[in-house]
Amino acid sequence: MKLTAREISDLIQGELQGDANLVISSFGNITNAKKGSVTFLLNNKYKKYINSTNASLIITPQINISTKKTIIKVDNPVKRFTEIIRIFKPQEVNKFTISTQSHIHSKAKINNRVLISEFCVIKENTSIDSNCVILPNTFIGKNVTIKSNCKIGPNVTIYDDCTIGENCIIHAGAVLGSDGFGFVQNSGELSKMPQNGKVFIGNDVEIGSNTTIDRGTFEDTTIEDGVKLDNLIQIGHNVIIGKNTVIAAQCGIAGSTKIGKNCMLGGQVAIADHLKIGNNVKIAGKSGVIKNIKDNKIIQGPLAFEIKEFQKSYIHFKNLGRIVDDINQLKKTKGVTKNNKK
Repeated sequence: MKLTAREISDLIQGELQGDANLVISSFGNITNAKKGSVTFLLNNKYKKYINSTNASLIITPQINISTKKTIIKVDNPVKRFTEIIRIFKPQEVNKFTISTQSHIHSKAKINNRVLISEFCVIKENTSIDSNCVILPNTFIGKNVTIKSNCKIGPNVTIYDDCTIGENCIIHAGAVLGSDGFGFVQNSGELSKMPQNGKVFIGNDVEIGSNTTIDRGTFEDTTIEDGVKLDNLIQIGHNVIIGKNTVIAAQCGIAGSTKIGKNCMLGGQVAIADHLKIGNNVKIAGKSGVIKNIKDNKIIQGPLAFEIKEFQKSYIHFKNLGRIVDDINQLKKTKGVTKNNKK
């Protein structure tokens, strides 16, 4: 596909500056894009690449830019660039068929506009709405509801009684509704607590490969609208994750913890059980959280606390050897012995 800069500007409702007849045939990152491609300026950090990039067209924010390159100014460069990618590389149109090599219970309710691939198993009283795609080797248990426009990747396991909202993507190997890690001490032995809750997934949720979301013990484990989960995440029983929260890979969230709206968790964050994390909280990668966090906090550390205080403390920690040497030298200078005697 080929489009002129003017056509692209009209499609994304931008402000064109430069050669309107410039022909664009591909897209790329600002640091490695090729001639004839369109790229975007994420923020001022990348402004230094504007004149050195090989890209012919740049999508920029509404800021003053001095360049001979052809640019299109828009309100949200990332969003508009995403629209351009979809124009150049449209999604594959699915043929709604059900493989004869899949096994679907006679009491399952499957919309006629659904793609179900080879070797899928779908149990009784499960409902799958229109425009859903179920890829090979996926297991869907009893009483599951999957609403419209969802894509379920290969080798996904969805246990009984789960609900998945509209426009969700669940990547390969994810497991929804497995038993929570619930055991109680009983005369020196561990007894399993029955896990009778459910898993509820809201609309526009994306769940990464090999992520596991446990069912609740009595209440539901809930992932609210717009949440984005990376690969290899463990969500414990009864956890609630608020709208539009983003969680990076290898995080672990213990049972009954509640995470607010619009939070961001870096990779390998560990959160203890029965905690309350407020709205708009940011937690740096590899942090450990063992206490409640109020709204709008940014925290870091193995036992995480306010990020600026942690970073100040870390500077002292890095210099700890020198500090100890200075203290020992001061003791010698003052004639202080181990027994604090002169």
